[in-house]
Amino acid sequence: MQAFLLYICDHALSGRAGRIKEQSIGADVLGRKPDYNPADDNIVRVRARELRERLGRYFATEGIEEPIVITVPKGTYVPEFSPRFGAPHDAPVVPRAIKGPDTTSQERHPLITPQERHPLIRYWAPLMAFFLITVVTSIALTRILLKSGKNSPVVQRNVELQDFWGQFFDRPDEELRVVYADSGLGAWQTAGGHDLHLGDYLSQKYLGVRNDKFSELVKTRVTSPADLSISVQLAILAKEFGGRIRLQFARDNDDFFRYKNAFVIGSRRSNPWVEVFEPHLNFVLDKDPHSGALLFRNRHPQAHEADAYAIPTLLDAVGRNQKEFDSYGLVALLKGCTGPELVVLAEGLNMPATQAAGDMLTDPQRLQTMLSALGHKTGTKVTPFEALIKLTSLPGGYENPTVITFRLHPAGSCEVW
Repeated sequence: MQAFLLYICDHALSGRAGRIKEQSIGADVLGRKPDYNPADDNIVRVRARELRERLGRYFATEGIEEPIVITVPKGTYVPEFSPRFGAPHDAPVVPRAIKGPDTTSQERHPLITPQERHPLIRYWAPLMAFFLITVVTSIALTRILLKSGKNSPVVQRNVELQDFWGQFFDRPDEELRVVYADSGLGAWQTAGGHDLHLGDYLSQKYLGVRNDKFSELVKTRVTSPADLSISVQLAILAKEFGGRIRLQFARDNDDFFRYKNAFVIGSRRSNPWVEVFEPHLNFVLDKDPHSGALLFRNRHPQAHEADAYAIPTLLDAVGRNQKEFDSYGLVALLKGCTGPELVVLAEGLNMPATQAAGDMLTDPQRLQTMLSALGHKTGTKVTPFEALIKLTSLPGGYENPTVITFRLHPAGSCEVW
């Protein structure tokens, strides 16, 4: 049910509602073969009916005060997002604008004049629409998923999961602080050509920048579907180990360093807290000075390694993914001398890459594959490392994530932050 709901909501919010088909749901979510015949196998219709009933019960009882109601009308698998009060129930909140850039109507985007429509600015409207919809729906969606109780899927415990996550939840009710990204911040830097550092972020002076046509991007408190998905999976995994997570928005300057363990989602551009840990990493986020494309800089290349691993253009990092291209993610486990005992970083050059990095740590099979590539000895505690992942970025997803290089941190060592 959770995978079904995440799948259709992600496609709808990303402007890909036309791809929400019975065949694709069966293959992508429910494990059927790509060429299966829906006429012979009604699994999608059965699950959709159950999902409609469960959503109806939730919003009529436990979720009675939710500001946004999610429904899946009969005869379709495309979800609708309606405000609890105001707009009629049959008027979905999701606007047509998120399907893609629309530069034909000056009235629709009054802030954008014909002279301003250079490649970065013309993507501002769909970005803004996406973020505004995400901020109101993520609250309701997160509560549905995290409050699902006994209906939550059980993580299949394997040795690798124990080797990695057992050290995070070594006592009953152990807490993992999850710091999720400030996605509007990353979009603001991309659209306005800014480069923000942690000191600027903590002072919040960027919120008062004058004559900034993109100021609404950075003021809005939003995160990405990838961060939401990873957070949900971490909550399920923590419960399986008898622990729990505590979510923290990156902009909330509550000192997460006083917590024992932390999981930081996103790259430095959307989660500036990553900057604290970059001095201890070999692969760090950077930007091509000519194209503006994001990349991971390899500080100390070894034989057969590149100096940098980049995506084609900067725009590919903010959701323009209408083509397939190679992208990269980074997974790191660090051990601190002060502050959090263990810190996990999951970052990517775009949203699919961040999702892939998170899945590498929460999906049992992918975690097993990654640890095998690192030469991990099964049955022992996973020691600090950083792994660079290559993947094929697709419109709304990814495939073929592979560890292409890694670094092992000396056993027993720790980093000071």
